[in-house]
Amino acid sequence: MKILLVLLALALPALAQSTDAKKRLVFPTSGNAATPTPTPMKTLAPEEVLRLFFEDLKAEKLDAAYQGLVKNTILAERTGTVDQLKERTREALDRFGPVQGWETVETLLVGENLQRFTCVSLNSDLPMRWRFYFYRSGSQWKVIDLRVDDGIADLFDETARSRKK
Repeated sequence: MKILLVLLALALPALAQSTDAKKRLVFPTSGNAATPTPTPMKTLAPEEVLRLFFEDLKAEKLDAAYQGLVKNTILAERTGTVDQLKERTREALDRFGPVQGWETVETLLVGENLQRFTCVSLNSDLPMRWRFYFYRSGSQWKVIDLRVDDGIADLFDETARSRKK
């Protein structure tokens, strides 16, 4: 009986910890506290990040485009997600043709720290719609999400709705 109580006493804190872990999002730290903080890199405005991204796509440098886009973001750590984005982009470029240019067609600021850019890549066969979501953390804007599709007709509907307001 004593052994059962001891095992139960040891298991309860582990169960409580397991339940708490489900409620909290914990990011593991690496290295030790004595490691010096690296010199901050120059941060780019979202417009500059997008310009570099599309210039790399135009030059058919897909890997460099995504490397620059996710640099210093949590997305860079999710290599599987970035690899999927690259693969889908490669497939889309095969279908729509190479990027010959691009333009920003909408910028939307929600509050002071969230911003969405809707861009259109001008591909040789058909355009593609890109939506980039940026979050300002401190003084740095970072890409937190990216969506790409062929929803060009939706852009006309959205523009018409916003003009009616």
